[in-house]
Amino acid sequence: MDAGKLWAMSEGMQVHRCRFTDFVPQAINAIEYAPATVRRPYVAVGRANGDIEIWSAKGNLVYEKTIPGVVNGSLETLAWAHQTKLTKDDLELFDTEKEREKATRRLTERAPRLFSAGLNAVIVEWDLAKLVPKAAVDSYGGAVWCMSTNHAQTQLAVGTEDGHIRLFDITDDKLVYQRCFDKIKARILSVAWSHDDQTIVTGSADGAVRVWNTDTGRMAARMTLPREGRDPTLVWAVTVLPSGTIVSGDSRGHVIFWDHVMHVVQQDFRALGADVLCLGADADGHTVFASGVDPKVTQFKLFAGGKPASGDTKKKAGFRNKKWQLAGIRRYHTHDVRAIAVSSHLDRDLLITGGVDTQVTSCESRPFPNENPYRQPCFPPLNGVVSVATEGKLILQRQANVLKLWSLGKAEPISQVLNGQMESGQGLQVYERQRDLLQMELKTKTNLLCSTISSSGRLVAASDVEGPKLFSLVHSESGVQVRRVRGFPPENFVPEYSESRGATQMRFTSDEAKVAIATVDGFVSIVDISEWQQGVFTTVRRHCQHRNTKDEVEADAGCSDVLTHPGEAKNIVAAVADMRTITSMAVSSSGKFVATSDSAGYVAVVGIDNKGATVLPPLAPRKQQQEWPTSLEFVTGDQLVLPTNLNHVFVWDAVKRSFTKWSRAFGATNIPRTYSRMMSCVAGVAVNPAEPDCIYTFATNHITRIDLTLAPGSQSAVLNIHKRKQIEQDIIAKVVEEKERETSERLSEQSQYKRKRKQSVSESARMDVDDAASDVASVVSEAASVRSQGKDWEGTIVARLREAGINVAEPHNFRMTERYQNLMHASFVDANTMVVLERPWIDVASALPAAFHRHKFGS
Repeated sequence: MDAGKLWAMSEGMQVHRCRFTDFVPQAINAIEYAPATVRRPYVAVGRANGDIEIWSAKGNLVYEKTIPGVVNGSLETLAWAHQTKLTKDDLELFDTEKEREKATRRLTERAPRLFSAGLNAVIVEWDLAKLVPKAAVDSYGGAVWCMSTNHAQTQLAVGTEDGHIRLFDITDDKLVYQRCFDKIKARILSVAWSHDDQTIVTGSADGAVRVWNTDTGRMAARMTLPREGRDPTLVWAVTVLPSGTIVSGDSRGHVIFWDHVMHVVQQDFRALGADVLCLGADADGHTVFASGVDPKVTQFKLFAGGKPASGDTKKKAGFRNKKWQLAGIRRYHTHDVRAIAVSSHLDRDLLITGGVDTQVTSCESRPFPNENPYRQPCFPPLNGVVSVATEGKLILQRQANVLKLWSLGKAEPISQVLNGQMESGQGLQVYERQRDLLQMELKTKTNLLCSTISSSGRLVAASDVEGPKLFSLVHSESGVQVRRVRGFPPENFVPEYSESRGATQMRFTSDEAKVAIATVDGFVSIVDISEWQQGVFTTVRRHCQHRNTKDEVEADAGCSDVLTHPGEAKNIVAAVADMRTITSMAVSSSGKFVATSDSAGYVAVVGIDNKGATVLPPLAPRKQQQEWPTSLEFVTGDQLVLPTNLNHVFVWDAVKRSFTKWSRAFGATNIPRTYSRMMSCVAGVAVNPAEPDCIYTFATNHITRIDLTLAPGSQSAVLNIHKRKQIEQDIIAKVVEEKERETSERLSEQSQYKRKRKQSVSESARMDVDDAASDVASVVSEAASVRSQGKDWEGTIVARLREAGINVAEPHNFRMTERYQNLMHASFVDANTMVVLERPWIDVASALPAAFHRHKFGS
């Protein structure tokens, strides 16, 4: 633990700098973009343990939610589907063109579908709102190594352990086995569709790239790769470009471009020092990326006539003039890269990579390799894997189906005199270190969705997709005893017609008399737990503001078992409703309000003890970029702080039911650019009881103090307090040096003036009166010139500071520190006592397997 003043401007603040958490992230096995026809672009990231993270790719990558995998599960491949055209059978059902257009529009407005598969030989379609399997079928061929949807989004091709390619029909929300291709005597490792959907290309473990006819299911061509040693070459990755060119990556480290007509090698590159595990190509098919066990990302570009190919290259240059060239290499990862995804249909062309080092890395693909990447943290940045008991001084961490508990350390108290002499960041003497209190493995079928701990640390709640669980903790000198509290939750915390009981968010009230539960179905239930020791639990009320489709409102209005407050029916497209999940929750310290937000951008503030409910107006106009909260937190006076994916900051007064004056003036338009353009979104908000008008927002790479009574300041202001201090010191030092130099020069000029004056007086006796008067007037004029050269040094410092982004005439708001990295959590456990939890990358790297060894010649 490192405790000291966080910043010099916050005198007396102590920080528990905790690095003892042992969150072990999972390797990334798959990354897939949703089809370009989806209104809101999504990226699915598949982890080795079966967890699937959903990220929004509108602008910067923003984490949204996690679909929990089965305990000790497996995931090898992902595939999206979004059907936008009617099939031949569907066309026969409609008589007029108007009916067909209407049916096509309904298809387009639907949410995309997501499939996953792994070594457990099951293909699963996921409910992206409820975070549970929507359908599951057997692969009929053992472990699934690869999977891909055709460009019409109607069929799913699956490569299995037994050497078969199997097609599944996915039209009209189906997932049905359709047919099987001829068998080969090796497992299918990679699969890709041609752009006309007439052929399928596969890579296998027998060192061959095969082309299959999708109508007959028979092999149309076979291209064999040479061996290196006794073992056959493994074709780990294949892709097909719009031109028809086939690209393969294999275990020799080679990337080969194949002619799709003659089925011969066009060009062969030794791209990596070890296996090529993944390939990615842009929409035009003019750029290909490759990576693998050798974790460098290699870029190949198509050149025509010596220039990079463009959209009109086909008209200007013939086939013979086209050549692929190795265009760039960057090393973004420390370990194997297992997945590459490239998108060309977004506002920015994003290249996303991931692998064994567990980090999602993104950068713009067009300026590659000159673009520096942004590395997302190895833990879910906005999912609250850590929670803190403020009174009990305890830390709870969730991972997979395991909960871990620690107690904070304690430092020697410091005197008032010594406190004023301490530097920011100076360590305090620790007399009691943190303690590892508990590790509890829950018996659940899936990994946990959420967890929370009460303020005193006596109660812990956690939930998987089957429902929440409550545990009581009894603390003693010998340790912590855990007991499952039976009878929780009450059966009616969700209505009978709700098929899902899992909770995505839970929070205790400050008096621990109630708990708010947000379910995967969109209910926010208030449960009375004041008599938990007797096993008595009562559902006080259910709020349904996030359930705002017509069918949901009608169903909720008919509830009579529990006081239910239906939402307001809105004209919501299916794509929004089918992806909606409550992702954030906050409970006010007064115990009056609960605030929740969902992935569709709706924010609701509801009463705990009354039926009052308010749905906040949209944070951004519909025509502008989509904006939604990434976190929620109440401050003093029942004001709700809402940081957003665009790094804006809104404040809602729950009592007055309106945005505050500060929020209306500065929330979205006057935030300093350094803050609003940060690549990382705010993951949470901390409130210091000693500073009721201030908030501390934190992301994975910074903590920022915002005073809600002050204007944000200049758009170009320097926010980092350490950088700001260094700039101030440098400018002042330079000005002082200039002043000293000018003072020295002035003294030298004054001494010369005195010598001249003496000389003029001594010579004036021998000169005529007129000549002497003229000489004296000249010397006097020179002295006046020297005196007039004095500067306003204070004004000079102020002007130079303003040029550097520091305006001393304005209060410094949005004070930022980037001293802490890989932040998992930050909160206050007492007045002027902050807890900061970090997961340093060096600690994560030490738990990873050995990386690919690169020979360094000459060493």
